[in-house]
Amino acid sequence: MKWSFRIASVAGIEVRIHVTFLLILGVFALLFANDGGLEAAVFGTLFFLALFFCVVLHEFGHAFAARAYGIRTPDITLYPIGGVARLERMPTSPWHEFVIALAGPAVNVAIAGVLWLGVVRGYSIKDLLSPHLDGDFWSALLRINIVLVMFNMIPAFPMDGGRVVRALLATRLPYAMATLIAARIGQAIAIAFVVASFTDFEFASPMLLVIGMFVFMGAQQELNFARLRQSAQSVRVADAMLGRFEVLPDDLRVGELASRLLISNQEVFIFADDDMLYRGLALREELVQGVRQLPEGAFAQSLSRNVSPVRANASMHEVLEVMQKSQEPFLPVINGAGQVVGLVGIDQMQELVRLAKRH
Repeated sequence: MKWSFRIASVAGIEVRIHVTFLLILGVFALLFANDGGLEAAVFGTLFFLALFFCVVLHEFGHAFAARAYGIRTPDITLYPIGGVARLERMPTSPWHEFVIALAGPAVNVAIAGVLWLGVVRGYSIKDLLSPHLDGDFWSALLRINIVLVMFNMIPAFPMDGGRVVRALLATRLPYAMATLIAARIGQAIAIAFVVASFTDFEFASPMLLVIGMFVFMGAQQELNFARLRQSAQSVRVADAMLGRFEVLPDDLRVGELASRLLISNQEVFIFADDDMLYRGLALREELVQGVRQLPEGAFAQSLSRNVSPVRANASMHEVLEVMQKSQEPFLPVINGAGQVVGLVGIDQMQELVRLAKRH
């Protein structure tokens, strides 16, 4: 995954940090240092890390709930704006989505409860809302977990509250219609945030503008994806795939590969044997790098990867799921005999997006 690196692996789930997270951490420390010196910088940095540890636990709540329904989570990535648990596929049952969406905020409720009972139990609710406790590490962490619950339960995509609304609507309505209604609710809330940011309202701030724009775009993105899923179910791979492309023989040598690359502008190549049986797939950049590194007598097929193919008679919905699971931008298409008959990739999915927007 570009611009992110792994820091841990828990229960088969990679925990990754995006490089921008480290930049924000540095800026955060500098702001605290400028305001209160070294002691404030240490406090601010530790609090920032504790906050994002709670965010990671929140995402693991989603991940473990999804696992209970047979949905794997390959990784959780930390960004400056929060964490993202990447599920291999979306739940097909509205009640499954409902449980998975609530599992994250439930973790923050549990953290707040543990802090309340075990660390800051001497404080009343009035005390916790008092500004003079801003310098108290544990009470501040308790309060930020409550804020995380409230923020995530805003009934708007991409927050968990938006998914809860969609799941409840989907128990009575078709999935696409439920998504449309939930997205429009979210966008109405986003517009209210933007308007409020320009008023004299007590809580008005530039942050409301940022949140409003983030929510509006997230709701539209979720709506587009739902429409894409719906369109993909009605289109066969054979009707959308690229049927004309160059196939490389599985006995091709690296010394012959360079000339093949020079006369072709393809971005992806499929390897097959004499009977057109699928043997592997490689991106152009992978082949170019291999030409530079491997001896001329090596088999070019060694540069390919065994990317899972899709059947020509499958729906594009299956392509979408396989792409989500594998993170591969291109997939080979085979017939019932395992022979290569096509290639499907980003261009075909983008065409489906355009089709979805017209409906």
